Amino acid sequence: MNPRKTNRSKTISFAGAGAVASALAGLLRENGYRIGEIVSRDNAVSRRRAAALARRTGASAATWSTARLDCDILWLAVPDAAIEKLARELANDMTQRRELPPVVLHPSGALSSAALSALARRGVRTASAHPMMTFVAGEPPSLEGAWFALEGDPAAVRAARAMARSLGARSFLVRQENKTLYHAFGAMLSPMLTAELAAAGEVGVKAGIGRRELRRIMEPIVLRTVENLLRRGPDSALSGPLVRGDVATVAAHLKALGRSPESRVYRALTEYAIQKLPGKRKPEMKNLLRGGS
Repeated sequence: MNPRKTNRSKTISFAGAGAVASALAGLLRENGYRIGEIVSRDNAVSRRRAAALARRTGASAATWSTARLDCDILWLAVPDAAIEKLARELANDMTQRRELPPVVLHPSGALSSAALSALARRGVRTASAHPMMTFVAGEPPSLEGAWFALEGDPAAVRAARAMARSLGARSFLVRQENKTLYHAFGAMLSPMLTAELAAAGEVGVKAGIGRRELRRIMEPIVLRTVENLLRRGPDSALSGPLVRGDVATVAAHLKALGRSPESRVYRALTEYAIQKLPGKRKPEMKNLLRGGS
């Protein structure tokens, strides 16, 4: 049996209609799942977003006062700061009027399943299921080949793993106490990498490269560097003056960068490379960064 054909009779609903909810709901619908409800807060902006996502996924738009929650799995795809509060409200309020879904998940990378503990105490199977992927406006989402970090009740983890598999993604388990470090790992892989490349781009502009050409010039070296690192590891992927021990070149870079914000980025990355990656004349490099001659 094709593993991507399993569990598609399940109905999945979403709390929230932001970037992650939109991506997951759309991809699950494309892969044969039924999307039940898109539940939002009762204000005009939230209702409008929920209605748009519901139309796109064949779901019903609802607010918390009208939601039926007649689904197999409910994703709490709301901002991190709202997850625990919403779980408490579901556990304390909504059990008075309707049954809760048997499985509730949240996609936060920073929070563990403990944020859903109020629901777990009611007998709901809960887990965190974070897709290790970047979601940005205007880019069609895909989770093919991506990884989900899973943690929580075994039954909820199995349900999340089945969904990931249906999307062409893979999954791994992360310990509850390690979720914050795991999320820092993800932050360094995407948003902080973006920030570093943005800083590099600004240096390129200061060097006289036009902004229209900038990204085309950056693309080949960035892609080859990432490819080398992933295939061969950081020690083999590192190149340039740090590997050669070219102290004079690094000193010239620092002088040209001056007191710019990009200089602080350069210094921080150089310091880390000296500590953790191979290179020559490390004591002299360290002395240079400390301001020595």
